[in-house]
Amino acid sequence: MTFRERSNKTGWDDWALACEAVMLRRFASFSDDPEADAARRIGEAFTEDEVRRADAYLAAGVLDTGRLVAIEATLDDAGDDTKWLVEQLRHAWACNTVLRDRIDDAGSLMDIGCVASAIGYVPGSREAIDA
Repeated sequence: MTFRERSNKTGWDDWALACEAVMLRRFASFSDDPEADAARRIGEAFTEDEVRRADAYLAAGVLDTGRLVAIEATLDDAGDDTKWLVEQLRHAWACNTVLRDRIDDAGSLMDIGCVASAIGYVPGSREAIDA
């Protein structure tokens, strides 16, 4: 993939880059060759470093439930505090998933960009990870 040599997004934080990357990938999904179109759009809009930053931001939002299962499997000898913390993490992840689904499904009922910016969530980012 070919990227921009100089940034035209100086000062953008990772959240803003991730929002733009998700939008460009969604636009590309309507073309005959979505992967090639996404690569072209991303390459025209970002430097290689910006793509790395945006993708790292999006990847950080993916819940690693497999790792949590592995942690739970080792808790037989753990104290009650550790078991409680893992239980709270599982509960928080479940609530986070419900919140993200509600934001994504809100459609025209609200400005999801406003809500997403308030909590730092990029709408559609779960799909963008696989793009």
